[in-house]
Amino acid sequence: MSSNDEIRLSQLIQTFGPGAIVDLPEQSVMIMGLDSWPIAFGNQSMRQITEPRLVNYLTKLLNNTEDGESWLKEGTTLSLFEPPLNGDTPAGRKTPAVPAVKYPRWEVVSDPTDLTKQVLRRFSAGEKPKGKKGQTISPVRWVAACSKGHIDDIDWRYFVHQGKSCQQTMYMKDEGAAGDPQYITVLCDCGANRKLSELYTENALGICKGYRPWIEGYTAAPCTETQRPMTRGAINNYYSQVLKLIALPTDQSQVEQKIQNYLPAFDNVKLPEEAFNPVQYGQGPIKKAFEGITPPEIWTALQKIRTDQVSAETSDIENPKVEEYTILASGKKLIGQNSLGARLHGETLEDTEWRGQAINETSFIQSLVKVHRLCEVSCLYGFTRIEPAPSPFDEVQEDITLEVKGQSLADKVTWLPAMEQFGEGLFLNFDVVEVKKRITSLGDKGPLVELKQRYDDWYQKDSKKRRPYPGDEYVLIHSLSHLLIEQISLEAGYPSTSLSERIYALKPEGGTQISKLGLLIYAAGGGSQGTLGGLLEQAKNLPAILKRGAKRHAVCGNDPICSTESALLTSDIDMINGAACHGCLFTAETSCERRNTLLDRVSLLNFLT
Repeated sequence: MSSNDEIRLSQLIQTFGPGAIVDLPEQSVMIMGLDSWPIAFGNQSMRQITEPRLVNYLTKLLNNTEDGESWLKEGTTLSLFEPPLNGDTPAGRKTPAVPAVKYPRWEVVSDPTDLTKQVLRRFSAGEKPKGKKGQTISPVRWVAACSKGHIDDIDWRYFVHQGKSCQQTMYMKDEGAAGDPQYITVLCDCGANRKLSELYTENALGICKGYRPWIEGYTAAPCTETQRPMTRGAINNYYSQVLKLIALPTDQSQVEQKIQNYLPAFDNVKLPEEAFNPVQYGQGPIKKAFEGITPPEIWTALQKIRTDQVSAETSDIENPKVEEYTILASGKKLIGQNSLGARLHGETLEDTEWRGQAINETSFIQSLVKVHRLCEVSCLYGFTRIEPAPSPFDEVQEDITLEVKGQSLADKVTWLPAMEQFGEGLFLNFDVVEVKKRITSLGDKGPLVELKQRYDDWYQKDSKKRRPYPGDEYVLIHSLSHLLIEQISLEAGYPSTSLSERIYALKPEGGTQISKLGLLIYAAGGGSQGTLGGLLEQAKNLPAILKRGAKRHAVCGNDPICSTESALLTSDIDMINGAACHGCLFTAETSCERRNTLLDRVSLLNFLT
């Protein structure tokens, strides 16, 4: 990747992480694994992100892989770093680029005398593509992948000659106008030829060879899966596995916070007399950070941090949402800290500040919190191909591989790419008793019953890999969240894509019924949309927003089909919904934590009235 090629930080974390193919203006590349990134502890070009809770959950996650092999390097304390941002370092040096290699390695070279015919050739690693005057060179559009996350160039010689050996020149001839595989022929000077559409026939590419080209020096491992063709820019080529949480306030002292920022540098400190070594022999930033701090102070703070880490690692809490809900639903007037550097600052409103005269209409909402400042920390820890893994923390911590096998970002992980995004939000704490009462009043023959039955049928087909129905309460609050996101975007005047949801449908340990129910709608991002107070201003208008949102969703552009034949709206059984479609409750998938599933507009409207 040249120094002029750029992608956004959020794209690197959520879309184009290690193992992903990125189409750039002049070439196609694959982002290399973390082993190849220019990072060392103390590297001034990559900022360390301190979030002990996230590190704790990720450590457990990466040690809980399906094959029983830990993705973490033995003896390593996992660290989080923000990928290098374009610009100069404090020392005046250019920021090291994220490493990438040209991929796929097969390319097509146009023939100026016959524009429908292109030479198909494979270039060697490190070789720069060369063409004669008038020729254009572009990467081939198709690659091969398997459900275990491996990816490889299509063996075009194997495909055309169906296993026979031949080294003569091959071509692609396109006789159509739209690039449809059925009109493209792959042919060889020896006379062998095959329609490109035959790529999609069963076992056309043979057994996967187990390649992981994003890991430098990796040797292929045996794989029993069948290779599948896919276009290099297809969405199912790369599904990132990202863990997100809302940062919570800590009671750490200033010395503890400083140590936490440089924690890997203190890994080898075992004795009090060694406490100052990382500062004394470290680079400029760590020396400046610890000016005026004595070795005994460092040793005491370091011991406290290590004790807290052990306590966190042995904690029975498997879901970070539990801690988030506990502090946001505490009912305290001041939540977190009202200071410039605070990572969480919220305010529980009095009923008179927002409920007004709409007491009955909002009786299912127990309290409302204006979150003036929050910090969302996102970390990329793996990826899948072919189909996505379930979203993290639906009810319990996500297994690393369920529907498909996840792949690691490095041969052995020592650190992970992460980012912080600051913003604002509204937190609604629901009265679970009132919610259940309203659900009961809907009756036992409504659309929720039909939705649950469809979900149960899907779940029973593979109950070992799928999660059971999360409950009617979840469906209704999830539907309410989408209604609010769309209506708030109209009221506040910025795109709904700048809003995200975080649903808290929590069950007690060993329990099956939801006992805590909350919803956080927040705006957090690098841009200015939705982070300048516009969302907070909607708190006082919540009853009116609910009323207007319900009225607007009373009719959908796809009615009557949407409201009466919702089961027919999708051909994918995984997309289980009631009355919900792109004309009403569906929102951007970046805003939804469940990929626009488990939504029902009709039940929600009955619930609100």
